[in-house]
Amino acid sequence: MESLAIAPAATGVRYRTRIARGIAPLADLYLPTDPNGASVVLVHGGGFVVGSRAMKPMRLLAARLSSARISVCAIDYRMIFRGGRLTEALDDVLAAHAFWGERVAGYGLDPARVSMIGLSAGGTLAILAAARAAAGTVHRLVSCFGLYELDQLQGPASMLPRLLFGTSDRYDWRMRSPHHAEPPRVPTLLLHGDDDRLVPVEQARRLAARREELGLPTKLVVYPGAPHGFFNVTAGAAASAATSELIAHVTG
Repeated sequence: MESLAIAPAATGVRYRTRIARGIAPLADLYLPTDPNGASVVLVHGGGFVVGSRAMKPMRLLAARLSSARISVCAIDYRMIFRGGRLTEALDDVLAAHAFWGERVAGYGLDPARVSMIGLSAGGTLAILAAARAAAGTVHRLVSCFGLYELDQLQGPASMLPRLLFGTSDRYDWRMRSPHHAEPPRVPTLLLHGDDDRLVPVEQARRLAARREELGLPTKLVVYPGAPHGFFNVTAGAAASAATSELIAHVTG
């Protein structure tokens, strides 16, 4: 994966009217000079607590997508202690997706080829959002090292669901996690490393198996030795291979 990011064509674009205190609903747009019509809404990670549309893996991935002639709408959303919990974060992702879908034609892009890509916590949100988005508005979905069973997190991360959901009810955590919630029907690509110490790769394998049992189009790619957040390792083989994989998926 290239080590050089590019500047977005537009920064700080408001994708909705600000409705509450906390993180502002802003996006950065990456618009290649010769777009192929495909575009993505790119959702950052950070454990629902930190992160932004301008963080390093977002900028690097946006650069690779743009070099592949794919347009990118990279977004911020409300997070824990900064304006919201899961409900508000998901609401922002859906609003950003609707905003982008309404504007792609104005950039010469195909409204039928708007995909979602999420990293880590962003992968969780992308899956949940794709299941709730208006029918036909999500072309393809990619989740990279996402959290799919929030009730199964161990160690320090086990405190996250209580903060994220605003309840200690483990059944609620379970049923609102991607593994058990209503699944998106769109073709879905799951990317994960088998040395992920934060979200075990077994979560991705179980989600892929469940989707396959339901007859939903799914592809899981596991990268040997790759850690959580492998897009941060710009020279890593996993980052390069995964980027090529997701580019092929969203342009399909």
